[in-house]
Amino acid sequence: MKSSDHTATIEIRRGHVGRLTVLLGCFLLGAVQALALTAAEKPRQRRFIYNSDANHMYHYKPAPMSVADLQGYVDEVVGTGVTTFFASPNWGMPMAYPSEVTEIIGAQLTPEKLAEMRKAGLTKESSAERALANFYGIIDAGHDPFRVMIDRAREKKLEVFISYRPNEIHDVQNPDSFIVTDFWREHPEWRVGKIGDEISPLFAEIIGGSKEHRVHPIVASWFPGALNFAIPEVRAQRLAELRECCERYPIDGLDIDFQRFPIYFPQDAGPQNVETMTAWMREVRAMTREVGEKRGRPLLLSARIMARPRQNLAIGLDPVTWAKEGLIDFVEVSHYLRNDFPLPIQEYRKLMPAELPIYASVEVEKDSDRYRRIARQLYDEGADGLMMFNYFTRREGGVEPDFTLFNELSAPASIKPAAP
Repeated sequence: MKSSDHTATIEIRRGHVGRLTVLLGCFLLGAVQALALTAAEKPRQRRFIYNSDANHMYHYKPAPMSVADLQGYVDEVVGTGVTTFFASPNWGMPMAYPSEVTEIIGAQLTPEKLAEMRKAGLTKESSAERALANFYGIIDAGHDPFRVMIDRAREKKLEVFISYRPNEIHDVQNPDSFIVTDFWREHPEWRVGKIGDEISPLFAEIIGGSKEHRVHPIVASWFPGALNFAIPEVRAQRLAELRECCERYPIDGLDIDFQRFPIYFPQDAGPQNVETMTAWMREVRAMTREVGEKRGRPLLLSARIMARPRQNLAIGLDPVTWAKEGLIDFVEVSHYLRNDFPLPIQEYRKLMPAELPIYASVEVEKDSDRYRRIARQLYDEGADGLMMFNYFTRREGGVEPDFTLFNELSAPASIKPAAP
């Protein structure tokens, strides 16, 4: 081989190696870039959540209600775009299942009174009596009513969460109410104030932000009767109830519904108790991880939070820190029983970790077009999905809810134009 040929060969090989080096460098750079993809570039999970409370389904069917009747209140949302079924165990303060750490609904009644109400429920329509007759009829047939719903939702391939209300205060103005517990009744010193105390402007804003949506005065009077989470015994009791829910049922996740009812400390003491609640959320997260590890699959944790970020901190909640610490897997931003202004999803997105899904709760509306307008605005604002809260309550006025509307609301591209 001529010297010039040999030199040319070396140069060709050098060029080939150079090209390989460049290609390898590009490959490695691409790999590094792929590994370095920010969470913002990864798709967040979309959900369409249906929130069911613990007792509405027992009011509408004549007693005695069958298991198939109860399952029907799950089946009615199957195939409508719903991905996730939230079931609340709270029937007021008591539970809608036989609890070992608190009371089952009806436990506050004497056996004679419970029997009397159940008998009346056989003929009394849409009433507490009918609800108790149906609920206990399912139990008498050998079933846990709450598990019937959860098992049915899982059978229908829905993601299932228990949505727990940490500070239920329905009917606390009535000391003999059967929907309050002994734990609450026996410890007036553990409450944030006295029932009937005036609520501050902050709480007036949260629970009734405008004259058109002002909450009923009786409901407002309940708020100072809520339990104070600055009391260790209160936090311990609530954690015990959460643990029981997670250990008892084969759920995919646990939701803490802080918006129902949104008061956890004395009205002016929220900011100084932010760390108290964050520490409690760390305990809740540790519990869900423990339960998840025992059952061999993760147990998700979510939170339903206030409409505006500043409202959370003002009442002692810090969901931004919870998210940054990995204590929650997603949030549902929510009004208190109304939709009087657009939820500021973009404001939350700037505060939250990029990978955290943010869903928006839509409260009850009277017509389908109103739902369409709200849903479209929330998707445009960047919501990763919606939650339908109290949708079933249209039945209270004798109107069957239109669940076919969910097929539109669950997919932004499917939402029909609202009437002008």
